[in-house]
Amino acid sequence: MSITLYTSRLCPWCHRAHIALTELGLEYKEVAIDLAKPREPWYLEINPRGLVPTLKYNDEIILESGIVSTFLTDLKDNHLVPLPGTPDAALKRARINFFVDTYFSKAQPLVHSAITATDAATKTKHADDLVDVIEKQLAPLLSDAKPFFGGSSRLTLAEVLTASFVIRLYAYSKPGADLFPLEAVEKVKKIPNWQKWADALLVHDSVMGTFQEEDVIRGVKRKLAMRAAEAKK
Repeated sequence: MSITLYTSRLCPWCHRAHIALTELGLEYKEVAIDLAKPREPWYLEINPRGLVPTLKYNDEIILESGIVSTFLTDLKDNHLVPLPGTPDAALKRARINFFVDTYFSKAQPLVHSAITATDAATKTKHADDLVDVIEKQLAPLLSDAKPFFGGSSRLTLAEVLTASFVIRLYAYSKPGADLFPLEAVEKVKKIPNWQKWADALLVHDSVMGTFQEEDVIRGVKRKLAMRAAEAKK
């Protein structure tokens, strides 16, 4: 078995694949892709979309981070998600999928909107809406977390697919980053089910091991500055 991951450690989508590979104990070759530059022809031959991550498994190319991560967990029996084939496994996978879908359909768009908002009132409105989503829609789904999803003491596929975005939310609100309202995150920290779960993510080796916080913050600020400059043209 040969695995090559074409990736950027600044990208939360790529971060998913890194977490999955680490949790599964799979050996792989890492090829860094500089997202600040146009994709080189050799990479476009591998992935014509030019996106990251790309996984090369033996001679097969697999695209899109969710598909890459799920493919990896389907390779062998593991603690992240039960292999399909039984009603119990189907139910657990459905619950994981629902949690992940809720996060990305309800929460993450608000994080993005708050970060990219150009006026304080709009930024605060999106941040407050996020607090509401976490409290009313996500925290109840974590009621049995121990400390991870579904009563697990170990990371699950739910965390593989969401953790890289959750830890960035906390990083974005830190003094000096100032990308997301700190007041909203302080409210989030008072939601017990959620914060117990988030605290476990923030100290977990496979989640934090490839997270380059300062570089990520600089990268986001660079993108926002470029967008602002384009808007003025």
